[in-house]
Amino acid sequence: MLNSCEKNEVKNQANNEAKIQEGREKSLAQFTQLQKQMAQKAVKMMGDKNPAVLHKFNADPAVLVYNDTVYIYCTNDTQQAEYTLGKVDNGYDKINTLNVFCSKDLVNWTDCGIIKVAGPEGAAKWARNSWAPAICSKNIGGKDKFFLYFADSANGIGVLTADSPTGPFTDPLGKALVSRGMPNIDGVHWLFDPAVLVDDDGKGYLYFGGGHQQEFIHPKSARCAALTDDMIGLACDPIEIDAPFLFEDSGINKMGDTYYYSYCTNWQSRDGVQADPMLPIAVIAYMTSKNPLGPFEFAGYTLENPGKMFGAWGNNHHWIFTFRGKHYIAYHAQIIEKTIGFEKGGYRHLMINNFRVEEDGSWPIQDATRTGVDQVQGFDPYQEVPAATMCSSRNIIVSDSQTVYPFKDGGYIYIRGVDFAKGGQKLTLKLKGGHQGGTVKFLADLYESGTVLAQAEIGADSQIVETEFTPPAMDTLHNLFIELYGDVELVSWKLS
Repeated sequence: MLNSCEKNEVKNQANNEAKIQEGREKSLAQFTQLQKQMAQKAVKMMGDKNPAVLHKFNADPAVLVYNDTVYIYCTNDTQQAEYTLGKVDNGYDKINTLNVFCSKDLVNWTDCGIIKVAGPEGAAKWARNSWAPAICSKNIGGKDKFFLYFADSANGIGVLTADSPTGPFTDPLGKALVSRGMPNIDGVHWLFDPAVLVDDDGKGYLYFGGGHQQEFIHPKSARCAALTDDMIGLACDPIEIDAPFLFEDSGINKMGDTYYYSYCTNWQSRDGVQADPMLPIAVIAYMTSKNPLGPFEFAGYTLENPGKMFGAWGNNHHWIFTFRGKHYIAYHAQIIEKTIGFEKGGYRHLMINNFRVEEDGSWPIQDATRTGVDQVQGFDPYQEVPAATMCSSRNIIVSDSQTVYPFKDGGYIYIRGVDFAKGGQKLTLKLKGGHQGGTVKFLADLYESGTVLAQAEIGADSQIVETEFTPPAMDTLHNLFIELYGDVELVSWKLS
């Protein structure tokens, strides 16, 4: 039999557990049905790095390499999915924000939040939508400036500017940069999908357009133009690019002294068609020139439609970039929508793979895999790490302010290849107040059964918690699992 003290202890423990459960139910109520659905079902194998980001739908990636960090800007398909819950195909009409992520190692990504681009709450209030961004930086007057171009559905292209890769972004024009009625725009069926290049001499160039009517072999609906020195105006009338079988998705790269214009081919049936070149449907084709404004000559195609590799066919959209001397391709694929139970399609996820270039400068057919790319450096735990930094997660919800919350006890954040070479014996956790408390565990190498490196008990309303940390072997990289229990909301963590 229990004595009175033991009975009180059991009673107090039961009361505490009841309070934590009540707090969890209140906390979960703030999250949407889609966020909970993604937390439970959007998963990838531990050996896979694709999709690069799981907790949001992301499409049409644009990549900026700045200060040894890769930033990726994506059409926010999550916005559409919140509206439809996958009961109808993605129609894109609700999307007026962009998602932003960053990484120093290409496998662990930090959610940097959204950019409110269009609509009443956006920087460009004249615009309705924000699709298919393009991004670049340029030093103007001794200061780095950032330029974000976006498509207002298929009717115009806007530009936003900022002093930081993550904003805040503002609208310097108060209107579209490229719009209907401008010279040499009449043949552009879809006025969208921008790409941008800042050349070695600092001059900027914009590429855009797409679509076709009856003439689908040579629709002649792509355009390029030089930009003004401030990057927010056109320095010449748009120039036609005759891209065979063009559909959408302009891309531009300079490798050596050659400019590569790339694009997605159209879906028109090829039955009975005589053409040279003959291109498959919805692949990434490319053209080359020795001049940024062309003329461009057809050279081949380099990326199959993701449906060929992953099973779900859809539009193809890409961005080729170079980081630490190696080439990569970012693109999207409809790889998770069925996994989480969507009835309809068109909801896309971000993918990254290596990009090969032959010695003669040609682009071969690329490999598109779930395995993804190699980690380019060990992850640094000795800086403040935002909670929404991960290779993947399970039963974790990322809030709109990029905090993380456990959907179920033991929900985890997985960070790949952590470098503990500096040792460290203290772990500092920042938490959001207003919660009933719980437990945070740090484990090495394995989920649940890994070596426990730290365990912190979180009291109600705690916002800063410090606990002892036992680093694992320091001569190799380790995978890290951060497990959350109870009613806690993690803001960031740091090892010291």
